[in-house]
Amino acid sequence: MNRRSAALALGLAAAGAWHLVLRAQGRGLPLITDEGEYAVAARAWAEGGLPYRDAFSQKPPLIFLAYRAARAVSSDPEAPRGLGALAALAGLAALWLCAPKSWSPAARLAAPAALASLSALPLGDYGFTANTESFVNLFAALSAAALLRGAPFSAGLACGAALCAKQTALWTLLGFGAASILLAPGARARAAARFALGAASLPSAFAVYFWSRGAFGDYWSCVWSGNARYAAAVLAGGALRAQLSWFSSSVLAPLLAFGAPALGLFVWSLSGRRAGAGRPVETTAVIWFGGAAAGALTGLFFFPHYFLVVAAPLALGSAAGVERLRSARARAAAVLALAVWPALLAPRPIFAASARERELRLLYPNPLFETKTLGAEIARRARPGDRLHEFGSEGALFVYSGLRPATRHTLCYALTLFPDGDGPWRAEMAALAKAPPRFVVWSGQPLSTMIFSRAGLAYRDAMRAFLLSGYDFAGSVRVNLSPDLPTFEPAVAGQAPPFDDEDRLLLFTRRPA
Repeated sequence: MNRRSAALALGLAAAGAWHLVLRAQGRGLPLITDEGEYAVAARAWAEGGLPYRDAFSQKPPLIFLAYRAARAVSSDPEAPRGLGALAALAGLAALWLCAPKSWSPAARLAAPAALASLSALPLGDYGFTANTESFVNLFAALSAAALLRGAPFSAGLACGAALCAKQTALWTLLGFGAASILLAPGARARAAARFALGAASLPSAFAVYFWSRGAFGDYWSCVWSGNARYAAAVLAGGALRAQLSWFSSSVLAPLLAFGAPALGLFVWSLSGRRAGAGRPVETTAVIWFGGAAAGALTGLFFFPHYFLVVAAPLALGSAAGVERLRSARARAAAVLALAVWPALLAPRPIFAASARERELRLLYPNPLFETKTLGAEIARRARPGDRLHEFGSEGALFVYSGLRPATRHTLCYALTLFPDGDGPWRAEMAALAKAPPRFVVWSGQPLSTMIFSRAGLAYRDAMRAFLLSGYDFAGSVRVNLSPDLPTFEPAVAGQAPPFDDEDRLLLFTRRPA
């Protein structure tokens, strides 16, 4: 290895190490809602059941395989985050492969350096979780690298894997399909066919698998047809104006601030230039950025972690901007700015010593420690064979309590946000009446229950009546801004359950017959 190669390898390793430093903002933080959902579905699959049929989720199956792999290595509930970190590091290496060898050393390292920081922003659940977007980023970066090396089948295969991590990767897949034609030096029809064959391989394999297990209908309705209802829920529920207001102030503004150096360099890379086969890196970055942005905006929910998929194409575009700078000193300064800018803007949420302080700064009022506390209380009370049901979205309760769900719905949003009429919630109540679980948790938080429909209101009222008729209010955990860790507060004899308190998780136990 010559001196230049050694320096590049050292720089890439430094970018990876810096990413892990930034990602440590999540150290000690309990599972978020999505991580709990994935963990429960993965556990059901590992124990012989099937996602979708036995544990509802709208995400494609690749994320559950990742959680199964993490669970096989460690029983630590947060173990999947290690796999998410490995996916992020592999994404840095894939972006490094996207840079032409003719570029300067600084420009070749710019994309990994930018992604190291842009994929660990201290913004809600964006920067540290084992979410689907981490794996979409990796596979999209591998696809981009394959495209730039004239390997359309491999590019399609990686894009198909991204689609099997999250459906919104479809926009990137379509964009890269067009890029496989645009960037092909010749035989464009053959390149398009190879890309399409690769892209169809993994999704087809999963479809065949679930068909062979007799669960294709569950797979299709959860991941594809049902997911389409989720994507339209904001418009159907009339919440678009509120979502846009929240997004512009709470998500878009910090995203623009954190990404300012990368955005500036990306725009600079395109200034006065035309896209096309003559500029493959810039063209790929533009197409990728457009597809990723479309994916992040699909559904109009605008959660921070949705925008993680924009980080990788933005990093690649900024690297092209670094290469366009004239002096080696300017290029080195640009790479340094790309790497450290977000940490300079908001060091406290990243480096605060207290996990509780970081949780409150990043995720309040999401009840992370509250969910863990309540899960531990349920585990303390539980007996073998007990089941748990939750009206809300704290799927991590099933992880921290160790209990299996009473029905396939570990989160209630499928019954409150985009139900297909009254049938689903009525079937849910019938299942609970037939085999009442020993424990039920009630969340009053609007973003936990996600009631956007008339059927959702009916389900809420039916659940309240079900609890009042057969359950005792056992106590609650308060969600607040206290720096102290939350505790379980037992109910006072005769106390009425505070169903309308948005700042509590309520625990109910089955009344003895």
